[in-house]
Amino acid sequence: MNKLSKQTTASTTGLLIGLVLGFLIGLAMFKATPKSERSIVFPYAVGIGVMLTTIVGYKIGAVNDKETYRDIFLGIKHINTQHLNNAGEWVIQSSWKEYSGKENTLKTTVLDGEMVSIYNDVVISNHGYATNSRSASKTHEEVKTDLIQKLKDSFEV
Repeated sequence: MNKLSKQTTASTTGLLIGLVLGFLIGLAMFKATPKSERSIVFPYAVGIGVMLTTIVGYKIGAVNDKETYRDIFLGIKHINTQHLNNAGEWVIQSSWKEYSGKENTLKTTVLDGEMVSIYNDVVISNHGYATNSRSASKTHEEVKTDLIQKLKDSFEV
C-alpha cells in the first residue's frame, strides 16, 4: 500500500495570508503615523511585524494540514451510520475504513438486557437498561464522538 502523502497547501496559504496581512497592517500604520512621529526604528518594526504575521500564518496553516492528514488517515471524514432492526432486535452501527485498509465498527445494541457500545468486537461502554431507540441514538452519537476524539488524541504521525 502506498503511503499517504502530507499536503502543505494550508500552510503555504497561511504563509501567504500572513505575509499579505502583515504588509497591509504595516502599510496602514505607515499611512496613519505622521512623519514627525516616525522614528528610524519604524520601518524595522513594520518589517518585524510582517515577518511575525507570516510565521503565525504558516503555523496556523501547518496545524490545519496536520489535522486534515490525521482525519484522512483515520478515515473519520467518511463515517457511515445505519439503524438496523431485525425481529425486534435493534443495532445502531457506524463504520469507517482507515487509509491503511483497516475497517472499524462501532455498534450500540442490547446485550443481555443492557444497552452496550461495542468497538471492533470489544465492549467499550455499558449504558444500563435503557432500551429506548431515541436514547440509543443519542447515546451512540455521544460514544462515537468520544471515540473519535480519543482516536484523534492518540494519533501519531
